[in-house]
Amino acid sequence: MQRFEGQVVIVTGAAHGIGYGIAANFCREGAIVNGFDVDAAGLQVAAHALNTSQERFYPAVVDISSATDVADGIDSIRQKLGRIDILVNNAGINMFKRIANLELTDWNRTFDTNLKSVYMMSKAVWPLFTTQHSGVIVNIASVMGQVGGTSAPAYCSTKAAIIMLSRCLAKDGGPLGIRVNSVCPGYIDTPIIDRMLAEQPDPGATLREILNRQPLGRLGTPEDVANGVLFLASREAAFISGTELTIDGAFTATQFD
Repeated sequence: MQRFEGQVVIVTGAAHGIGYGIAANFCREGAIVNGFDVDAAGLQVAAHALNTSQERFYPAVVDISSATDVADGIDSIRQKLGRIDILVNNAGINMFKRIANLELTDWNRTFDTNLKSVYMMSKAVWPLFTTQHSGVIVNIASVMGQVGGTSAPAYCSTKAAIIMLSRCLAKDGGPLGIRVNSVCPGYIDTPIIDRMLAEQPDPGATLREILNRQPLGRLGTPEDVANGVLFLASREAAFISGTELTIDGAFTATQFD
């Protein structure tokens, strides 16, 4: 039997990269997946790819930094399907600017997209989870929220805050039957990494430097992250809440060598 047969899942940032990988894995495991993204064209491509045998992926153009969009998106699912079982807050942006060049508009955009959205999405599903006395939230943080970095203080700050917010919600939600965890990916082979490398003076050299710091010798894949997310969302993780799962190929284990 498929692990998530008939369960209703929301994945934000589902059109590409890690979000698409998570959505695809949930679809394969029998879930009904609602994919939120601002990229309407990307969502349609994802839907075409994931609905080859039967319709399991429902695309919705939602700006998760907009309170109105979030409320409307959640209400639409509630009216259509009657319940929500799992929320994966994955959508986010990078902001590779050091403090000297980091403008307030950059800071606000990063926090609105990466952190405020997690708060709004979680708050929006909370009443339904409370009524059901069940629900799982998995928030995508980052190893950069654990170790920090000079080149992206806004991004690192949002990811550290997501880890702490997840712990707070886990404590709050435990008596209500709600579990909350975060996942901290390392360097994952996605369009975000491609854009980051393209901005470097020597993309090839930067990639080699990253790989040289990876004990497993490769970048992670969206599938690697999705496997961890599905585990945390599954019954096998019924006693796991308020923690973070690091999926980084031992990258952070090398920080103190």
